[in-house]
Amino acid sequence: MSYSITELSKMFHLPASTIRYYEKIGLLENVEHINDYRRVYNSSHIDRLYAIDCFKKSLLPLSEIKAFFAYEKDILSNSDKILLLMKSQEEKTKAAIKDLEDGLEHIQKKVHYYSLVNEAIKNNMPLPSWNDI
Repeated sequence: MSYSITELSKMFHLPASTIRYYEKIGLLENVEHINDYRRVYNSSHIDRLYAIDCFKKSLLPLSEIKAFFAYEKDILSNSDKILLLMKSQEEKTKAAIKDLEDGLEHIQKKVHYYSLVNEAIKNNMPLPSWNDI
């Protein structure tokens, strides 16, 4: 099955310019060009875009995504590099999740506090103290 750049854009919620950029930097390879203009993508490009999307969600930079795919071309010689890259990113992603959880906890306290403030205002009651939260 083949896909147009418009179909990929919709499928992955990416602008066409991003897909073209991925091709330009070598993340999407062997893209067929009809009349030097129209790009035709196949299932291997879909698989690659799913992987890129997953890596990006785990905060892996494009340069390291590109390195991963380069290493993957010769797994026998590069399995140690792939493993090191993935373990390193696993730790970075865990740290980012921890930071997000800490930020979420603070936001949740603010929501609770300002809910109490709103309730106090509506009922002509004294405002709560942040220290009581």
